[in-house]
Amino acid sequence: MLDSEARLLLDLMDKAVQDGRPKLSSLPHKVGRQAVDKMSEDSEAEPPEVGDVADGAFAGPGGEIRFRCYRPLGSAAGPLATLIYYHGGGFVIGSIETHDSTCRRLANKSRCQVISIDYRLAPEHPFPAATDDGVAAFRHIRDNASSFEVDAARIAVGGDSAGGNIAAVVCQACRDKGEKTPAFQMLIYPATDSSRESGSRKEFADGYFLTKELMDWFSKAYVPAGVDLADLRLSPLLAKDLAGLPPAFVLTAGYDPLRDEGRAYVNRLIDAGIKTTYVNYPGTIHGFFSLTRFLRQGLKANDEAAAVLAAQFGT
Repeated sequence: MLDSEARLLLDLMDKAVQDGRPKLSSLPHKVGRQAVDKMSEDSEAEPPEVGDVADGAFAGPGGEIRFRCYRPLGSAAGPLATLIYYHGGGFVIGSIETHDSTCRRLANKSRCQVISIDYRLAPEHPFPAATDDGVAAFRHIRDNASSFEVDAARIAVGGDSAGGNIAAVVCQACRDKGEKTPAFQMLIYPATDSSRESGSRKEFADGYFLTKELMDWFSKAYVPAGVDLADLRLSPLLAKDLAGLPPAFVLTAGYDPLRDEGRAYVNRLIDAGIKTTYVNYPGTIHGFFSLTRFLRQGLKANDEAAAVLAAQFGT
């Protein structure tokens, strides 16, 4: 059954559309991004104080990649276990700002540093720009760990939705190149298969925040015509072998079109012998991990993800 808080939020969203607010999927991508990013910032719980926040940038494959570092409250100077975080938003919307409170909470609760990555967005920068930036960001931080005060032996990657896709792709790309992979992956309702319609994509195609219409709007902006949707950077679930990937934490939501492909990725990780922690929040919707002003389940999920990360790294 859908949680009462999720039901109320969905009803409020429906009422806003009835009162004349345009659907995101009806807007040009640039216009929609501005409106929804502000709404997303306002939908996070109040940002908690952290030990330190610092913005910066480094060279990426398509120009500068901006980032924001969060050190947990009370942390001492020196290298810390670190989570490199990729925000969600269908590769079209979202930013460092939209996930600021979430990253602060993850830092404090895990006792790890969090580095949030502002990768390029479509349609200005179509596939594979986002994943190219995601992989480049991990490699740069891994290879320059001391300058970021990062414990090179304890680097995780993580993200929600599109960001979860990027985190999974980073792990596969580094493994396939024979490079040092992340030590852990945190996948929050990740998009893992763009090539097929799972049961949950069909069941929750309309009425649960992330609709088929909205996913098509994202896809049209991000994926150029003629691109093979089975490309592993769009569909990491289709990789022939998941052996050799880092331990994982995977979270899904019960009323989310992406639920089944997230669970399918879990099953494949487990079958490949990868230590995997899986949790499904059955009564809530896609996006709840950052809709924390309205959905208390999101705060609980933030804390659970941070606790798993802390246990992994002994923080």
